[in-house]
Amino acid sequence: MKSAIEFHANGKLLITGEYLVLAGAKALAFPVRFGQHMVLYETAERIVDWVSSTPGGAWFCARFDPDTLRVISADKKKTANELVKLLVAARRLNPQFLSGTSGWKVEVIANYPLEWGLGSSSTLVSLVSAWAGVKAFDLFRMISRGSGYDIACASETGLLFYRLFKGRPEISAAEAGRALHENTWFVYLGNKQDSAREVSAFLLNHNYSNIDLAEVSRLSAEICGTDSVDELIRLSDEHEFILSTILKREPIARRFRSFPGTVKSLGAWGGDFAMFISSVDPKSVISHLGRLGFSNLFSFTNLEIKS
Repeated sequence: MKSAIEFHANGKLLITGEYLVLAGAKALAFPVRFGQHMVLYETAERIVDWVSSTPGGAWFCARFDPDTLRVISADKKKTANELVKLLVAARRLNPQFLSGTSGWKVEVIANYPLEWGLGSSSTLVSLVSAWAGVKAFDLFRMISRGSGYDIACASETGLLFYRLFKGRPEISAAEAGRALHENTWFVYLGNKQDSAREVSAFLLNHNYSNIDLAEVSRLSAEICGTDSVDELIRLSDEHEFILSTILKREPIARRFRSFPGTVKSLGAWGGDFAMFISSVDPKSVISHLGRLGFSNLFSFTNLEIKS
């Protein structure tokens, strides 16, 4: 067996611009230290032997024919079929992908529980694109109608602004102000959303204006840069009001009226994570969140990718 080939992709959180990033608004995205790692071993047997795992152990195992990309065996048929679609798309972009006479043992290792979300699909797209030698955004476009901000996060290591301009991604570095850096907690809510379904519904309804796009773009920059926690709370509530009007949904903060601050949705509303913002001391915030039943919570610095 030859030496292993390894790739890594970072997970993500979308702090601002949810939904409207699809229409060209500037969004603030946060690559996080949780992600997925791919280890490839070339083998003598002409087969693709795939295992995906998390800290809890292997959760998906399958074998594929590398010539036809037919599923030979799988413990989760639906997951295997989705993976085949991704591999087929990669081969369309690079017809030499998985050619030759050898096979592959593939290990994809997530360093977090996949139910947290955090871009498990986008990190896989990024990993397969690296393996196939194709551009991650090109592969993503073949299988998704999303904005692609999560694909950008997969290969970036710091906070970034993201927007689509004439359908093409524009990415620039962002620097967190003191309030975002010191007064926020990112909390797993335990309610995973179907991002693809949310994207389709938003694009179908088209219930927004150019003013909404401009306002959310402005708020993205101001939320990122402010040093004042009171200002961060005000700006986040303003952002939530715009999206609640568009989506015709209740802002998430109303579910947590006892929290000493505010709460902002991240990504698909009602989904995996929310951002809790408060000026009270961290121990009090953590204690309050514990009383609300949350145990998976992280400060900004807890999630940052360390160089």
